[in-house]
Amino acid sequence: MKKLLILSILLIIGKSAFSQVFTGTLEVDRANKEGLYTTVSVDEKYVKESWAQELAKYGRVEDGRSGVYRITGANIPSISSLPLMVVSRVFYDKGRTKIFVSFGFEDQIYINGGHSQYPQAEKFLNNFVDLITQQENVRIQQKALDDINDKQKKFAKTGDKLVKSIEDNKKEKERLLRKIEENGVALEKLLSDVEQNKKDQIKIQEEVANQQKKLEEARTKLPK
Repeated sequence: MKKLLILSILLIIGKSAFSQVFTGTLEVDRANKEGLYTTVSVDEKYVKESWAQELAKYGRVEDGRSGVYRITGANIPSISSLPLMVVSRVFYDKGRTKIFVSFGFEDQIYINGGHSQYPQAEKFLNNFVDLITQQENVRIQQKALDDINDKQKKFAKTGDKLVKSIEDNKKEKERLLRKIEENGVALEKLLSDVEQNKKDQIKIQEEVANQQKKLEEARTKLPK
């Protein structure tokens, strides 16, 4: 039970540490802006894409340089019923992606830690962090699946090569067996030819001896 309680506490701490939101100021286009910020371990490219899509739900987004986004008269009911001036910047900072966003009103009042709408603004940013965390998990799982699929393709390719090698081996074995059979037939013929040659040699030796005898007999009949 204690282990489960400790694990639950660690999970809660880990989650809050991952999406902890701070207040502060940041220079955006040569002007200091007061707002909220957090950092995530998600690639800057993906954060920018998702952040631009998220902001576009609340008004026309003006993309600036260096990951700056602006909305004039943003309609974000979850934060305020009044139009908001949103100025945001996403950038890489100390090994993580930093998301800064400033929510301001027409009278140049910004939502900070002491503002009544701060909890709503903090929740807005945390909700986005949860979103990109889920998206990152999908990318991770997709990459893992792609890696497994690549391995599967390699195994399948290796399997096809092995099957082909087996077929080639069978064909070679059949060829060699035919060769051995042919060789056996040829050997039998050679052995038969050797035996026949021995008989022929004996026979020819007999003929040579007989002819030699006939020659000697013929010579004895010559006049002396």
